[in-house]
Amino acid sequence: MKKKRRSLEQYREDLQERAPGGRQSLPLKDRGDGWTVIGAVSDSHLGSKHYRPDVLHYLYDRFADEGVEAVYHAGNWIEGESRLNRHDIKIFGLDDQIDYMVQEYPQRKGITTYYISGDDHEGWYQQRERISIGQHLQDRARSVGRNDLVFLGYLEADVDWVTSEGKATLRVMHGGGGTPYALSYPAQKTVESFQSGEKPDMLILGHYHKMFHSYVRSVHVVQPGCTQDQSIFMRKKGIEAHVGGAMVYVRQHAKGFIMECAPRFMSFYDEAFTRRHFDVRGY
Repeated sequence: MKKKRRSLEQYREDLQERAPGGRQSLPLKDRGDGWTVIGAVSDSHLGSKHYRPDVLHYLYDRFADEGVEAVYHAGNWIEGESRLNRHDIKIFGLDDQIDYMVQEYPQRKGITTYYISGDDHEGWYQQRERISIGQHLQDRARSVGRNDLVFLGYLEADVDWVTSEGKATLRVMHGGGGTPYALSYPAQKTVESFQSGEKPDMLILGHYHKMFHSYVRSVHVVQPGCTQDQSIFMRKKGIEAHVGGAMVYVRQHAKGFIMECAPRFMSFYDEAFTRRHFDVRGY
C-alpha cells in the first residue's frame, strides 16, 4: 500500500516543540555526607556584548571543585535577535550563535548541564524559524562530541529526583514579564499560579536576572542570577543585573521529600557602564 505523504503543515507541526517542556527521572546523588550539591545558572546570553565569560567559567570551576555533577540552566543561554536588542549583539545569525555556544560554553569533566529554552532570546529564533531551538543546540553539540549539554524542554521541564520510597520534583522554568519592585514577587506569583497537585518541591526560575531564595507554598524557589552585565534595554528600564550563579545544597529524605535546601550564591559586580564594548555614538 502506498504511504500517504505528509503535507508541509503537518511536517511543521511535527517539528514544533510541545510545551510545557518535558519530564525525566534522575537520582539526586548523595556525595557521602547526606548532602547533594547542584549548580544553578540562568540568562547567560552568549552572543551579547555584555556576556561575562569570566563569570560563567568561574562558576563552572567552582562547581567542579565542589563535586557538582548536574547544573541546571533556566534559559536564555544565547542572546538571540530581535528589534529590542540589535545594539547589544556581537554575534549575528542563528547558526553562528549556536556554534559560539557550543564552542564557548564551559565544559568540565563529570558535569552535565541540563537546560531549558526560553520563549525570548533563543526563543525568538524558535518563534520565527519554527524549530526546536533547544534540540537544535543539543544536536549541534553532539555532532562535535559534546554530550554534556542535555535539552530538557521548552519554557519549563520537570526532573524527578527518585529515591527507593518516593521522589521530589525539581522544575526548571523560564519566567516572563518585567522585573517588579519586590524581588520576591515573581517567585510568589509563579508558584501561586500552579494548579493544585502540580507544584514541584523546588523551582529554579530564570528570566529576571536576580539572585533570590524564597519558600512559597512549600516550594523552594531559587533565582540564580545571570552571567550578563546590564544591557542597554535593562539600563533604560532601570533593571539591575545580579551577576553570578548558585550552588544549591539539598538533603533528601528516603521518602523523597526535601528536608533541607541551602542555596549558596556567588556574586560579581557589573563592569563600569562607560567601559562597555559597544559604540555609543549611534544612540
